[in-house]
Parts: sequence; C-alpha cells; structure tokens
Amino acid sequence: MTLKEIAADMNVSRTTVHRALHGKEGISEELRQAVLARADALGYTTNYIASSLKRKTKRLAVVLPQKEGNGQYYHKYFWDAVDTYQTEASSLNVQIEYFPFEEDKNHQIQILDTLFNNGNTEYDGLLTMPIHNDEDLRQAVERFSYKNVPVVLIDSDLKDSGRLCCIAPHDQLTGRLGAEILTSITHKPGKILIASGSAAHAAHMHNLRGFAEYIEESAGDFELLVMQNYGNYQKCYEESMALLQTNPDIVAFYSVTARDTVPLTQAVIDCGLAGKLRGVGSDLFPQNAVYLQQGILQALIYKNAYDKGHLGFEALFSYVIKNIPPENDKMTVPISVIMKNNLHFFKEFI
Repeated sequence: MTLKEIAADMNVSRTTVHRALHGKEGISEELRQAVLARADALGYTTNYIASSLKRKTKRLAVVLPQKEGNGQYYHKYFWDAVDTYQTEASSLNVQIEYFPFEEDKNHQIQILDTLFNNGNTEYDGLLTMPIHNDEDLRQAVERFSYKNVPVVLIDSDLKDSGRLCCIAPHDQLTGRLGAEILTSITHKPGKILIASGSAAHAAHMHNLRGFAEYIEESAGDFELLVMQNYGNYQKCYEESMALLQTNPDIVAFYSVTARDTVPLTQAVIDCGLAGKLRGVGSDLFPQNAVYLQQGILQALIYKNAYDKGHLGFEALFSYVIKNIPPENDKMTVPISVIMKNNLHFFKEFI
C-alpha cells in the first residue's frame, strides 16, 4: 500500500495524505483523522528508510551526566541504552550527538546554552536529565520547546517547560519499598543509618520522605540516623565510620543512591559489622553485586536506569523520526528488588 494508492482510494491529493500521515499543517483535523483511519484500514506503514533518503539528516542531542567517575554507578546505563540505537539511527539518516556534562547544574546549562545558540547546527530533538529541579534549568529547556524542538526528560520533571514527556521515577515508592524490606528483615528495634543523597536533588528527598513515612506508619520501633555527603566518597565513608562507632544501637543501613552505597557498605565492613547489620543498597553495578553475594547487603533496589534511558530515547526517536507521539506525557519503568537468589537474572547489567 502506497501513499499514492491511499490518495486515489479517498479521492484526495497525495499532498493531503502526506500532511495527514506526518502531522503537517494545512488540512482540517477531521480530514486528518479520516485519512489516518483509512490508511490503517488499508494496512499502510511508513517506509522509514525510503523516507530518510529524501530528507536532510536529523540531529538528536543527548545531554546527560557523564558516565565516568561517579557516573559509573547509575548514569552509565543511560548512555548504554542510547548506544543501542546507533545502528537504526544510521540507517535512517539520523545523527545522535553526545554531550556529557559534569554533575553540575552550571555545566549542564552551559551545554544547553551552546546547543541553543549554535546557529550552524539545528537540532531536531533533545534528551536530557535535569540535574536539579529549578527555574534556571526550566528556562534552559523551555527555550527548546518554544523553538519547536521536542524535549524528553529523564528522572526529573520540569513543570511548565513544554517538554514532550518525562520518564518519571518512583522516588517516594522506592523509599517506602526500602523501608518495608529493611524492617521486614531486621528483628530488633534500633537505629537505621541512612545515606540520603543530596538535599538539592528532589528525587533523593522524595526517596527519603517515602522511607520516613513508612517507618512512621508501620515500624515505630526504628529511629532514622540521616547523613548527607552525596557524591563525596571519603566524607560519606568517614561519617559512616564515625556514626557506626558511636551508635552501637544501629541495626540496619540504607542508601538512597547508588554511589553512596559503596562507602556506606565499606564502612560497615571496616567496623566489623558485616553480616551483623541488615543492609539495603541502591541499583546494580559490580561492587554492589559482590556485596550482595557476600551477604553484606541483603537487597538492592534496582531503579532500572538502562530501561529509563531506553524508553526516553525511544520516545524522542519515535516522535521525531516516525511521527509517533508518546503514549503519555509521564511514563515510568518498573523498579525491582534484587537479592542473592535472583541476581543471576540481572547479570547483563553488572
């Protein structure tokens, strides 16, 4: 079934059919829907490869936290997911351009400013993860939207930014799940030591809030001992050591973030408390897998960074290249609980 045959069947021009199928202006919504319905009934599918040969190269910008250093624990998997689209993108005359940034709001805004103001290169879509949920970043993203450049956000939404959609996290639910697991496997009351991430990250604070709410509602025998040294391995390790040594009534530990799981757990080991305290970490990477196998951590809450990256880029790619809008403006991926006996199901992500 071709575009020409649809036009003949409906007694309209090929231009009309093209506009209807590709979301172009110049026809009424009633006619657009009639053409779409008829095309579907006739079994029409777009030949994306043929279409790509007729148009200019599409450019998609990916602006995400770098995967090196602390990024190896979580953000790396966003990049891995985007990489899987390279072959298909090349076949459809699509260029994916990578712009990693240090985990710093000013660096992210600097990159977004450069992309927006580069008159020599027009981008057809943007995938990014707001490092903070604040007005400066909202405005930086909003400019692309006003320029009719679709933007997909991962992990943190920016209200009223005009973004196409957001791959939203389950932060509060994740915190509640962490509390439910820990209190289910900890059989005596006491303190729970928490590496809570950064107060500047809304996602971290929602996670902590969910944990605290569950404890208040369902497990009143536990007291929370909260520390904030996000991203600084040495400070997180030293504070963990100090609190573990001066609070003999600590019975469990929990990390909101992937990167703080390692120094917190190492402090537990170095204090001679491995296997004596119950622990729940965040996400999956080689060191966490070892802690789980050794019984130092009893569970990991896997927030599925790979699938978030995949779903986010798929939404952008489908919209820009195939004119397929996302199912919703907020989409989520499942979170999983990984324990020693189901770790082998996730080994491809280690």
